[in-house]
Amino acid sequence: MTFTSYNSALFCAITPLLILLSGCSQDEPRNEKTQDIVSKNVRSLQIAQDINPDPRIVEINLQAKESTIEIAQGVFSRVYTYNGVVPGPVIKTNIGDTLIVHFTNNLPEPTTIHWHGLRVPADMDGSTLSQHPVQPGQSFRYEFTVNDPSLFWYHPHVRTDVQVEMGLAGALLVSDDISQQPHLKPLSDIKQDILILDDIRIEASSEISPQGDGKLLWLVNGLELPKMEVISAEPLRWRLVNIANERYMRIEVPEHKLIRVGGDGGLLEKAITGLDDITLVPGERADIVLTPVGKLGSELTVYRKKSGTSNARFPLMTLVFIESDSSGKSADTLALPETLRTIETIDITDAIEQTFEFSHGTPDADSNVSFLINGKTFAELTPQDAPDAGVGETQIWNLVNTTAIDHPFHLHGFFFQVLETITKDAEGTVISASPAPYLENKDTVDLPRRPGMSGTTTTVRVAVRFDSAGRTKEETVAYGGLDAIISADLDRNLRGRSGGWLFHCHILPHATQGMMSYVEVGGGQ
Repeated sequence: MTFTSYNSALFCAITPLLILLSGCSQDEPRNEKTQDIVSKNVRSLQIAQDINPDPRIVEINLQAKESTIEIAQGVFSRVYTYNGVVPGPVIKTNIGDTLIVHFTNNLPEPTTIHWHGLRVPADMDGSTLSQHPVQPGQSFRYEFTVNDPSLFWYHPHVRTDVQVEMGLAGALLVSDDISQQPHLKPLSDIKQDILILDDIRIEASSEISPQGDGKLLWLVNGLELPKMEVISAEPLRWRLVNIANERYMRIEVPEHKLIRVGGDGGLLEKAITGLDDITLVPGERADIVLTPVGKLGSELTVYRKKSGTSNARFPLMTLVFIESDSSGKSADTLALPETLRTIETIDITDAIEQTFEFSHGTPDADSNVSFLINGKTFAELTPQDAPDAGVGETQIWNLVNTTAIDHPFHLHGFFFQVLETITKDAEGTVISASPAPYLENKDTVDLPRRPGMSGTTTTVRVAVRFDSAGRTKEETVAYGGLDAIISADLDRNLRGRSGGWLFHCHILPHATQGMMSYVEVGGGQ
């Protein structure tokens, strides 16, 4: 599969609200290690070089630094990069591998790495509740076992909205052992691409604008207006991740149906077929199958549609496509297994319930707005405000959105399962209650806006089991918490009481403006 930048009159004539697609090659067999750029003669995703000969250890060097690269056609911008590229290199591992990352910060400001969606030891999570930020010129060694097969991503958790917008983000793919699951061979045999969806604004000075000013560009794998060459009628497997600071990505391929086979926490139990589009909130992932059909030399367009209930589409587009090597060939029949995997339902018998209200304050004189969880910004939290959980304990979280905008909710360190979504009127009467359409392990989910005027609410109820997930109990217990950061000396491995798994809105400016909290995890079963 080949990707090239595409700037013909046809595409330039259309408003450049596009998403770009480029990708990397199909997964190598288990225990083989990719050390090269995947595609030749074009810009595409780079694979992190594994420097360890042990087949069960993936060890890489990762450096954050300032670079100047071409984002828009002919426009060179100062960005933050991992290993000099945007997006950062793809880290490829297999389930059960040990991942070692020698991280060096050569940025002009402190930073960390958060492994979004991965269930890692607390002090490897990259949160400033459990790790001092890595200062300019300093290094930090991340080391943990990867226990969940899925697509994840990594990014900073210091000035997150600015540093991600400046370019600091990359994909992390954990592959399963297909030899132990032969029923998945039809899926694993499909050509696979990682597609990193993003948007940025570039000012007239060619600088990236974290404040949201300037020309808007839609990107896929760091490219604007790329072209993807595919073989007509042969299925493709796209591993999608939305790394945008704020925008939802609703993806459609006209006259084609999509099949969703997985998401945040890996494969679903059963494939969902016949989909017209797929929506990803910021931070969310989707594993989909598409069979492109077209005549020789024909082109398809991948659109980014307007999110929400409206069917209105942005003027355009994003795309890719098809230069087929066949003409009029019928689509191959994709024989997916009836059951992809078995997901254990979280038992909510005797579960403890907690409620978290997502709201915002009144704009100040400069129109600045604070975003709140249970009435407080993150800066206003005390250790007494943080909810508690024991290792092995199950809780139901009622995530209440009182605002007129959606909020993508993200929990560090643990998967959850959505139970239902409830809407209520201003008197608290239930308008509707919709159970989750299927079982899925999630770490990021949309909290839909309230259904009407002030006083109405939407509540997403989720079940969380604070299990060890392959970690020791000591690794699961979160080191940190606000009091621990203040009183402990992490450099000498002296820690305060347990606590500190963050949860927050993944519209990153909202998190920066206060919509973030944390759960204290300790003791327990």
